[in-house]
Amino acid sequence: MISDEDKWASGDLSKILRQFHQLEVSSIMMADIWDMCYVTPDASIEEVFTLLSTRKHVWVVHGKKSMKLLGLITERDLVDVIAPRKIDPYNFSWSPSSLRSLIFGGIEKAGDIMTTDLVKVTPTDTMGDALLKMKKHHLKRVPVVDKGRLVGEVTIKSIIIRFKKVMRWNTIIKENVSRSPDPK
Repeated sequence: MISDEDKWASGDLSKILRQFHQLEVSSIMMADIWDMCYVTPDASIEEVFTLLSTRKHVWVVHGKKSMKLLGLITERDLVDVIAPRKIDPYNFSWSPSSLRSLIFGGIEKAGDIMTTDLVKVTPTDTMGDALLKMKKHHLKRVPVVDKGRLVGEVTIKSIIIRFKKVMRWNTIIKENVSRSPDPK
């Protein structure tokens, strides 16, 4: 049997979630560009490996002043470069990307391994839209882009942290309302 308090809490959670979905991405995104990991396309593979030894992803931008977003390199991209797929000798539909690896050659700089087909959001998109895109494309992060420039990112971790804060504030407000004297 569900208690009245549990019903109230689940109703609150549903209300909080609806409000969270209406927030603009700009209120949730990590906008500390100085703390985001990014390189230019001509960065060496060694630099990319060094950065990814402490991070899960690296954004690739045209220049550090322009911040025009070009691509993304993840840990998974490096695994594909280090351990390429076996190539079936009877498969005649090879693509240039299936031959790129540290073993076969063709990889010299960040631009050679970055993913360029990115799903993006803008600062004015709602969190609901961002979450739907992340779910649809199975993404852990999306870049926040304004006029082609990287201005931030939304990650699963940043969403969890922000939503947890919203839930905590709701709990504090609920406790204060329940403790306040009844004005009669």
